[in-house]
Amino acid sequence: MREITEIILKGIITLLILKSLDEEPKHGYELEKIIKEKLNYELPEGSIYVILKNMTRKGLIVPRIEKNNKGIEVKKYFITEKGKEFLKYHEEPLIAVKKVIDELIEYIQKRKEV
Repeated sequence: MREITEIILKGIITLLILKSLDEEPKHGYELEKIIKEKLNYELPEGSIYVILKNMTRKGLIVPRIEKNNKGIEVKKYFITEKGKEFLKYHEEPLIAVKKVIDELIEYIQKRKEV
């Protein structure tokens, strides 16, 4: 059961990263904070960079070194066209999953009232 949860979570994290990068490029730490805030889930130390490396290898994102406002070089990640297509492709499955999740939450809440 734990494996299924991890697979689902990895998929959601990938889509959340792509959405974030589609809004604007970010560095790994920013993405890690977004994941923690949105999912109430803290990634194991360093695992954001493993995820980003895998996404880079798949051609979904691309890293670039840029200087921040203090003149320090930082690695920022940018979404690629392939990443945008990947995000768009998952719209329908996400809508279907959302519907099921909404039904499950409603059912569980009703059961609590009994």
